[in-house]
Amino acid sequence: MNSIIYADINIFLRYLTGEPAFQAEKVSLFFKKMETGLYKLYVCDIVVLELVYVLEKIFELSKKEISEKVKAIMLKKNIVMENKQIIFNSLDSYRDLNIDFADSYIYSHLKKRKRSKIFSFDEHFRRFEDIEIILE
Repeated sequence: MNSIIYADINIFLRYLTGEPAFQAEKVSLFFKKMETGLYKLYVCDIVVLELVYVLEKIFELSKKEISEKVKAIMLKKNIVMENKQIIFNSLDSYRDLNIDFADSYIYSHLKKRKRSKIFSFDEHFRRFEDIEIILE
């Protein structure tokens, strides 16, 4: 029986950057074990939010690169995400509409729940044509 291990952002950063090398190697070995079924890796939504933020602000990757890299990692065998479809939809609108990932996540969550109204002063939400911004 496999055990569920919770992920922290740093394992994904080590995997993507290869730095520091000894930690990156440990992550690669862990991922190999995970893909054989020894472990399942649980990834909380907040880990993805932080990963996107760090890749954008610290490593200065484009939204397209971030979307591709995060999706590729999260599609690995035996990765478990509570809101995988919301995360993937969020990565798409984050990339396509050039908005903050957090705003994109809120929108994707709203759509999954079949809602169409949001109270916000954030102008990014105007890029979504299928929601109504409430300001009163």
